[in-house]
Amino acid sequence: MKKTMNKYKKMTVALATVLTMGFTSVAFASGDPVETKAELTFVGKSNRLPVFQLVLNNSIAGDYTVTVRDGEKAVLYSEKVKGVNILRRYKLDTEESSLIDGTTFEVTNRLTNETTVYKISSASYAFENVVIAKL
Repeated sequence: MKKTMNKYKKMTVALATVLTMGFTSVAFASGDPVETKAELTFVGKSNRLPVFQLVLNNSIAGDYTVTVRDGEKAVLYSEKVKGVNILRRYKLDTEESSLIDGTTFEVTNRLTNETTVYKISSASYAFENVVIAKL
């Protein structure tokens, strides 16, 4: 009977060890800086001018250069930004949507010299919405 009890104790300890190891998470240290997730979205129009929002989701303070270029690669605007979780809005000074096509937003991490480029293209659609309601 004592051998059977020992056997069950060993199995219980082994099972508990396996289950415990299955629920623990493993983390590895890395010398790389935390990756920044950048998002560029079209917000809408303000006084008939298109407005874009750039969000840099970085948990560690970073140093970035944001450059806006037109379709011919001429610099429309450039700025250096620093901080954590940066949010900027840009209004393009053009009323014709054809001038927006080909415009790029370049976000460069000054620490790693990694550049993310967003290219804008636009299309306009005319549609009529007709709603019928039963009275």
